[in-house]
Amino acid sequence: MRGDVNNILFGNVINKCYLLTMKPPFDITPKILNLTAEISAMIGRLEGARLKVPLVDLRRQVDASSIHSSCVIEGNRLTLDQATDVINGRRVVGSPKDILEIKNAHELYDMIQDFDPRKERDLLRAHGILMKGLGVTAGKYRQTGVVVKSQTTVVHTAPSYQQVPGLLSRLFEFINQAKDLHPLIASSIFHYEFEFIHPFEDGNGRMGRFWQTLMLRHSRACFNLVPIETAIKDHQQAYYEAIESANKSGKSTPFIEFMLEVILEAVLGLEKLVSGRAKPTDRIAFMMKHCPKEFGRKEYIEIVGDIAGHTASRDLKEAVAQGLLEMKGSRARAVYKKIARKE
Repeated sequence: MRGDVNNILFGNVINKCYLLTMKPPFDITPKILNLTAEISAMIGRLEGARLKVPLVDLRRQVDASSIHSSCVIEGNRLTLDQATDVINGRRVVGSPKDILEIKNAHELYDMIQDFDPRKERDLLRAHGILMKGLGVTAGKYRQTGVVVKSQTTVVHTAPSYQQVPGLLSRLFEFINQAKDLHPLIASSIFHYEFEFIHPFEDGNGRMGRFWQTLMLRHSRACFNLVPIETAIKDHQQAYYEAIESANKSGKSTPFIEFMLEVILEAVLGLEKLVSGRAKPTDRIAFMMKHCPKEFGRKEYIEIVGDIAGHTASRDLKEAVAQGLLEMKGSRARAVYKKIARKE
């Protein structure tokens, strides 16, 4: 049980040394195997498909959504449109802290190809970028104890700070040795164990999500187009519940299952667009997450996939009727503007 691990952490030196030799506890369930196979099959189909939208444009949109989502989970109050403006260097009225969080996260995601997910020193370097100027020790492990609270209730007591370097070293050793473990599973294990250790003063949630994304993008290029952080934000409460369930069970298994479910949902959304099986509601939802603040029908067609002009017009008309867009002009030359929504 994970509760027993807590006892080990705060026990004698012999028990602490024992913990440092343990591999992360998890089970490979039929559900995990089935989800992994389904996601892998979809990724294979996507890699063989020809996306109409230029990949660099779609990746830029996915990154903006991922950056914003991961920051919002931690309490950032900027809207997606505001975050996109910050990323594009435009002036935004908002909390300086919220703006700096987005700027730092953008710098980090922009450098994602420069990090090696197998190297602990790259984790510290990444945290230094994410948290610079935010009033915490950036790029260094914490030197104090920490508890995770839900309102006023303590839901998790993290390992003592003296244990953090050893625990992270063993976690990276496990990841580097687990060559036969599927990246979808290995990255989910890392994500959970990282959150359990809680190695930094702040930024642990953002770093855990970033590192799983990094691991997946290094495994298959198509994951550059999958907004995993956005899928987590869409199921934020279930995300916390999966972490708590793993804490109680003493194994990361419930969290692995949860992560595979949300990754499947994110991949399915992209697969529908590429295969032409998307419904109008699917395309509109994708548009609201990935289209720029203002765009035309031609841009909409390029982003959501190979659809006819009259189909695009119907989609956009429906989005206007739902109060999601404002329309200026008429016919094919109309310009659509997203209506700001509270996150």
